[in-house]
Amino acid sequence: MSFPWAQEYKPQNPVMRWVDERLPLPRLVYNAIGGGYPVPRNLNYFWNFGVLSGVALVIQIVTGIVLAMHYYASVDGAFNSVEHIMRDVNAGWFIRYAHMNGASFFFIVVYIHIFRGLFYGSYKAPREMVWPLGVVLYLLMMATG
Repeated sequence: MSFPWAQEYKPQNPVMRWVDERLPLPRLVYNAIGGGYPVPRNLNYFWNFGVLSGVALVIQIVTGIVLAMHYYASVDGAFNSVEHIMRDVNAGWFIRYAHMNGASFFFIVVYIHIFRGLFYGSYKAPREMVWPLGVVLYLLMMATG
């Protein structure tokens, strides 16, 4: 472990030890979201914005797929398809508004995430390759938004 305060997974139950030896799924979960996940000591609420941007992206993808299934992209049918989504599709009004407001939420959360990275120096070693990847993702987001 690179962080001394990250705890090693040691199952107390013999059945869980047996399962962990054959299929280390409990160990994987513990190390991914449990006490074995190494986090910096100066962790604060600004670190949540990376996860929030992922949640906003998932919301955009799901609502976008549902809306694309009901949208008709032509001059004659576009308005009628939006009316159909708003009136006839179950919770279509909610899906449409979740998609519209989710786009704004996504950009706000990503901007806060970027400024957090600049403020705390997340572009420095050993994460100097994560920053260009984030810039590429940001440019793709701007191009498709």
